[in-house]
Amino acid sequence: MTTVGGDRVTDTTNRRVWRQALLGLGGATIASLGASGWYVADLIGKGALESGGEAAAFDLEVIGVADGAITLRAASGDGAWRIEGLWGVESANGYGRVGAIREIGDRTVVREFRPMQGSLAPRDRVRLDNFAFPPDPQRAFGLAYEETHVRTSLGAFPAWFVKGREGTWLIFVHGKGAERAESLRMLGVTSELGYPSLSITYRNDPGAPASADGRYRYGRDEWQEVEGAVRHALAQGARDVVLVGYSMGGGIVTNFLYQSPLAATVRGLVLDSPLLDLGATFRLRAQDRGLPQFMARIGQQIARARFGVDWGELDYLRRADELRVPILLFHGDADRVVPVATSEALAAARPDLVTYVRVAGAQHVRGWNLAPQRYEEAVRAFLGQVAPLR
Repeated sequence: MTTVGGDRVTDTTNRRVWRQALLGLGGATIASLGASGWYVADLIGKGALESGGEAAAFDLEVIGVADGAITLRAASGDGAWRIEGLWGVESANGYGRVGAIREIGDRTVVREFRPMQGSLAPRDRVRLDNFAFPPDPQRAFGLAYEETHVRTSLGAFPAWFVKGREGTWLIFVHGKGAERAESLRMLGVTSELGYPSLSITYRNDPGAPASADGRYRYGRDEWQEVEGAVRHALAQGARDVVLVGYSMGGGIVTNFLYQSPLAATVRGLVLDSPLLDLGATFRLRAQDRGLPQFMARIGQQIARARFGVDWGELDYLRRADELRVPILLFHGDADRVVPVATSEALAAARPDLVTYVRVAGAQHVRGWNLAPQRYEEAVRAFLGQVAPLR
């Protein structure tokens, strides 16, 4: 009996030790996952939600300018300098545009070059600019424009206004961390056709009113600035509007259609690399950082609690059946910022509304840069369909 009793005591003791060990291991694992999730949530808070950011570095050097070509030396082997397409090239003293590559090495490239403003000279430090035009309508196209303001309950938001002869206005909404100059790649065409345009800012932009928390909300709140812009256009004589959204601006204008009573004034929507599902976009970035998807989802849940991010609310694809206006959709298949799959999902969900232009090899919001003629032809055809010239 003693032996049997001893065995029972030993078994009970062993089970208790194992249980305590497993509980300790489980607690350590949970703590580790929690700490990792907190770190991932920090990435969301600082990388995705915080406004502001650093300007692109002047990371190229001009070696020579001659015979319609410019020679550039790069600090690294990566970058747009080695990608075909049209790009602005900017220094402290001038602005030009580079085109086709004539010669390329490990750190140098010779490209076709057209000066546009000021001058570029050997030893100048420069940077490439995917907006591809000097920084306002006057310097880009010789277009007179007005610095105006769109007023909302949050305050007065700076905007560019370019006059036109048509009753349909275009309202341009830039992407996260970008500027009104993002609209310039389309503005030249739309102004030539006669459409008035309003390129707006939104909360937490430099020079614009800030939200109480100073965070980007990916359209959850910013759609109200679009509503203010539409109201401004109607008050100035617009009959109706076409909305143009780049990247996060695409999510903003899409949510405007879901939220605003003024959505009925919209004739069409142009989306370029639109951020239509913040969760899917974050998971793409997490994948590129080598984070497991389960860890990304833990981080998302912690970000929901810490920063009030409602991931379902910021999935605009789930409401695609509510869309009622024609959509011209651009997306590059090399985009590693916003997944091209989200645009493909929109095109598949609403083939009755969406004209989809997928640009091979284009990175984020760079469809025009790689295929400007195709891009502009698509814009002309779409506007001719939804807002015919009178």
